[in-house]
Amino acid sequence: MIDTIRLAFDVKKPPQSFNFITSKNGVIKGFINPTKEMKASGKYYPRITYLKRPTPNGNQQQILVEFSIPKLLYGNNFDEVTDTDFDAILDTLCRALHEMGILFRFPATVAGYKVVKIDYSKNIIFEDGTTVSQILRLLNLANIKRAMDISTSEFRNGGQICHLHTNQRDIAFYDKIADLKQSKTSEKRSEEKDNRCQLSLLDWLQSKRNLAVLRFEIRLNGVKEIRANLARTGIETDNLTFRQMFSSEISQKILLYWWNQILSAIPKAPLDDRTIEQVFLGLLRNKDATPQRVLATLGMYALSNSPNFDARFAKEVFDHRFANGSWARSNKLVLTPEIPHNLRHLLQIQEAIQRMQPTKLKDYQDLL
Repeated sequence: MIDTIRLAFDVKKPPQSFNFITSKNGVIKGFINPTKEMKASGKYYPRITYLKRPTPNGNQQQILVEFSIPKLLYGNNFDEVTDTDFDAILDTLCRALHEMGILFRFPATVAGYKVVKIDYSKNIIFEDGTTVSQILRLLNLANIKRAMDISTSEFRNGGQICHLHTNQRDIAFYDKIADLKQSKTSEKRSEEKDNRCQLSLLDWLQSKRNLAVLRFEIRLNGVKEIRANLARTGIETDNLTFRQMFSSEISQKILLYWWNQILSAIPKAPLDDRTIEQVFLGLLRNKDATPQRVLATLGMYALSNSPNFDARFAKEVFDHRFANGSWARSNKLVLTPEIPHNLRHLLQIQEAIQRMQPTKLKDYQDLL
């Protein structure tokens, strides 16, 4: 659905409640951001900016309101909003603005304010022990620059974050739980900001050892980029209002369009080759796995798949070195390697976007 959005509306004069600074080229900016006390409360608040800038037709004065929709409504963005949440979002936004001291006549027409920045997002849940790092490693196989209209691509934080950039668009994949953990240490180094409101979830999320949350975001900066993406996906609209753009159908089409571009750039043939690395990752998902059994299985797999392997000879020299029966006892530790499921995991992302079923943390209460 939608996460962060920036709304803009014109004003005739600057409200008195803003603190103003003057920047370059005659542009004047003013800000109302959450106070330290507001941040300490654990409640989420939007960011408000006043902007006055020269245009060919005279000075334009606007107020910009930027906020994460699910954080505003739910206090976190693991839970995803739906189309039916729109009225509740408007009410919650109005209350938050009032608490911030925005007392001028503002909220009544918020549904009609223009969208000038929007982040479409989807949380994809893996429950089988698969990690987000494994998924991002697969994305790193893609020849994305050749297949897509991007200027740079980068993988950061040990493979936990992937960015595909242009000047006005950013496609991001990252480990939602790892990023929340990072923000507890230093929000400056985390992918997502304003995480304070959802830090209370961290212990619960980390207790779910088989749970991984891949965050997929399409960040569109500016009206021109938003319109270009609507055109790419065959969506016709001249109206970029909050109400018009708050749409699960639009969200799905844009997320699916870019995911298909990425998926088409990933070579499929080698994805499920049973390499020693893929065997290792599969063993980690096995419910009977222990450190000793995983390493024993890897050793046996590598040995038995080596050229000219002779099982009788291996047993003889192994038992001679240790004791009779050592080979048989050691083989009892060996697990059955799984077939790699890399392609299936990539298709799971596609299916999650196609279903567009909102993620709700309460649905994973019983997961170990």
